[in-house]
Amino acid sequence: MSEPHNPVPPPIPFLLATPEELPSLDTLELTHQTGRLQGLLMDVDCGLWEWHLKSGAQRAQGDIWHLFADSADRALQALWSGTELHPVHSDERHRILALRHRIANHGGYFDIAFRAYDITGQLRWLRFCGRATTSADGSEVIAIGTCADYSESLSQSYLASLPSERPLQALSGVGDGLWEWDLRADEMVLDDACWAILGYEVSPIRSIGRSAAEQWKARILTEDIARVEQSLLDHVRDRLPLDVEFRLWRSDGSLVWVRCRGKAQLDSRGQPVRVLGILQDVSAGREAQARLERELHQQREENAHRADLLFSLSHELRTPLNAILGYSQMVELDQSLNSDQRQRLGEIRRAGQHLLHLVGDVLELARIDSRRLGPSMESVRPVELVAECKRLLEPLAETRRVSLVYEPLGWESAYICADPVRYKQVVLNLAGNAVKYNRDNGRVIINFTPQADGWLRLSILDTGKGIPPDRRSEVFEPFNRLGEEKGHIEGTGVGLAIAKRLTEAMGGRIDFDSQEGQGSVFWIEFPMIDAPDALMSFSTHPQEPPQLPEGRVLFVDNRPAAADQLKEMLKDTPQIQCLVATDVVEAIFIARTQRPDVLLFHSEVPGMTATDLVSILQEDINTRSMRFVLIGEKPSGESYLTLPAEFDFMQLSRVLAETLGRSGRLV
Repeated sequence: MSEPHNPVPPPIPFLLATPEELPSLDTLELTHQTGRLQGLLMDVDCGLWEWHLKSGAQRAQGDIWHLFADSADRALQALWSGTELHPVHSDERHRILALRHRIANHGGYFDIAFRAYDITGQLRWLRFCGRATTSADGSEVIAIGTCADYSESLSQSYLASLPSERPLQALSGVGDGLWEWDLRADEMVLDDACWAILGYEVSPIRSIGRSAAEQWKARILTEDIARVEQSLLDHVRDRLPLDVEFRLWRSDGSLVWVRCRGKAQLDSRGQPVRVLGILQDVSAGREAQARLERELHQQREENAHRADLLFSLSHELRTPLNAILGYSQMVELDQSLNSDQRQRLGEIRRAGQHLLHLVGDVLELARIDSRRLGPSMESVRPVELVAECKRLLEPLAETRRVSLVYEPLGWESAYICADPVRYKQVVLNLAGNAVKYNRDNGRVIINFTPQADGWLRLSILDTGKGIPPDRRSEVFEPFNRLGEEKGHIEGTGVGLAIAKRLTEAMGGRIDFDSQEGQGSVFWIEFPMIDAPDALMSFSTHPQEPPQLPEGRVLFVDNRPAAADQLKEMLKDTPQIQCLVATDVVEAIFIARTQRPDVLLFHSEVPGMTATDLVSILQEDINTRSMRFVLIGEKPSGESYLTLPAEFDFMQLSRVLAETLGRSGRLV
């Protein structure tokens, strides 16, 4: 090592001298100057020391030593003259030992800066400089020097010199704590900001007698210790990113959430030797997240309460509404009414039916929002489902003088995963709106197109008046008819809201494009899937419908398309005679006069509930032997035979085989 530009003061051998070895008068001037220098050194947080390398005698003076031990001599031995050098950073010990070996053999000046942990666990930069000389008789090498604390100036330059650690240096100025973990010595050092997170103004290590690592581990919440240790181990062993949040006990007994991030430093062989990182107080963010979760939980409870209220209210409203509709239809049959009275009764019936539809839509929204209406997902071919919807919409299109065009465009064999009943409900809502709000002699075009991400899009184009750009955000709002509330077209404004929520509940996407004055295109998308395995092979035992006996079936449904669909199903069963009624009054009349064997009643037919209808038929000796089958949702507590709202021929034939083979009272 080269000599420093400004040599240190000459050695002071009389520090360890006995009274017989006191200097003579000609050395008093030198002693006086040395004393003045010693006083100056004490003023700048420095210390003096002297060490006899052969005998091991040593002495140290100055307050700086008390940062490392309870006495100056023990501090000097621990930092410089001892064999273990425990407080010295593990990276620096070999340098001190090499320097000691050199000055023991060659003497001369020395100047070295190194890192060492004080008794509080803080890492400090120390500078040892001085001179080693041989005694007059040549029997002893004496090293005399100074020790100074240069932590404030050297620590920042050291941190800045580490690769990729400049962000850590910047973070140290904004309240985040810096820490270092020496893997070889298993020592940890934390800066003041880390201790401040725990509520300490200074490090408490000296007062509690624990190392920094022990103190922090003792402060980690028990439930989080395993997770923190695993994160550190994964980072050191498997090079996984170190980013973990955990809880610590503060000095006042409160809990604080912290986020710990770090990066391992590697030696020349690529082995980790230390981990440098930052510690951030994230309690405020955690509290905000917990507050949002509480608010979300409260909103969910309120939504569930509102849904329960809507369920109860809807069912309570349906009973009097059905009575109003039923009795109004009965009164309309009175031949003594004049035209004015019939017109008013007609208005009552139309208003009641509109209100009943509104109640049904509200109930449907409540079911979806409360997740009581879970979709039954299965592999389906959407082309077939849309073809059924087109057949149901054709009568409405003819009434509105709208051309309804369906173009599968070669996607007949495509499959998606969806609830077939809910998928058709969405299509009927979208296509029904396209027909109802179209212009006279307009067109509705329905087709399929694939998307680049593997989704299959169903588009429904209409030639209506379009949607203004400033009202796009209102399209899927419930009970918002975009200014058509007072128009001649009946509706509740809930269809699009139901379509959107059902589509998203099934994992699909829904949106629209519109040009005011030209029309709109509403579309839904679902990801395409492979054909089910059952359809890839031929069954050796195909499922055959049961053999049906002769009988008469009365189908009660106010939708003409539904009646046409039922007749289509039964066209190859001539032994079954199909009767149709569009309201409950007509159904009671046909049941009493023609006495069918089975009555199929759709739960959405207005005018009377299934329970009331069964009660009326049971009171009549001519109708009590009929079998009753409910189509749609079954009321709680009832034991009717049921068919789903959208049933196929196999389901229908099984129910008819069971009911036509029975006899007894109406159930």
